[in-house]
Amino acid sequence: MSASQRTKGQVGERELFALLSHELGIVVRRNVDQARNGGADGIEIPGWAVEVKRQETNWKSAWWEQADAQAQALGRKPILFYRASRRPWCATVSLYTLAPAIFPVRPLDGDAVAHLSFRDACTLIRESLK
Repeated sequence: MSASQRTKGQVGERELFALLSHELGIVVRRNVDQARNGGADGIEIPGWAVEVKRQETNWKSAWWEQADAQAQALGRKPILFYRASRRPWCATVSLYTLAPAIFPVRPLDGDAVAHLSFRDACTLIRESLK
């Protein structure tokens, strides 16, 4: 990964966490110690492991696999936020997390996912914090 790609990722994380702080009413900061605690970009939101991708490519299943593995290692729910330039932030969550009444048991062969707008993802997180 080049220095410019790393910088773009860090800027994207700061941008997203500022937006999340505003929307959720809690302070959300970057996890600058990612390597030692499971690798999630953000763990400030109780119960959630946040992964952030600020890339020009379309959504990739490998991003989700990374977010899910990190969340499992931390015992948290995974959420992946991503965006390309001049596009809004979007989020991906598992259907198991989104609708546990419908999906009460985590599938062994991987999760089906739902793609949410930033505001819908914030609503999901806010409801889980009550």
